[in-house]
Amino acid sequence: MDKKRVLVLCTGNSCRSQMAEGFLRHFGGDKFNAFSAGVKPTQVNLLAIKVMAEAGVDISSHRSKSVAEFLGQKFDFVITVCDNANQTCPIFPGHYEKLHWSLEDPAQAQGDEEERLCVFRKVRNQIKENLLKFVNLSKDKANLRCPYCGNIQEVIIPQNSCLHLYECNSCHKTITPTSGSCCVICAYSDKNCPAF
Repeated sequence: MDKKRVLVLCTGNSCRSQMAEGFLRHFGGDKFNAFSAGVKPTQVNLLAIKVMAEAGVDISSHRSKSVAEFLGQKFDFVITVCDNANQTCPIFPGHYEKLHWSLEDPAQAQGDEEERLCVFRKVRNQIKENLLKFVNLSKDKANLRCPYCGNIQEVIIPQNSCLHLYECNSCHKTITPTSGSCCVICAYSDKNCPAF
């Protein structure tokens, strides 16, 4: 079966589209060929590389690419992950499905590095959930209780995979497994660990 070609677009191809490309290659590499580009490319953001490494995905070898590199190519899906890219997205040949995810630009986050990392992690987690739904790899959902503030949030459990960290959508602290637990699901949720 031919792999579906997917192009993810944002403005600078530095954060959101790079993270989306990384996750799509990681979770859907057997079904999809993933590419990313920007309407005004810059360079891959170091904090994007860092938070993706935390999630077990290496995008350190990625480079920012212009959407002009892909004009004339055919895609099955074009996903815009920022409003600017959605408004200025070029037309590609052939029939394709266009999706739009309006995501905050983590590169615009203010504060010290840890405060900015919190924003990058939040956006990374949103992208991950969107892409798990897109490639239809969610095994299940779980109600995850934050050990810091007690907030309960619904999370998607990737197929055949553990959740090694997650960010609380209330207090924005990073949730990691307790000692003796392999992942946050078996530590803090109402589900059994999804690992096989």
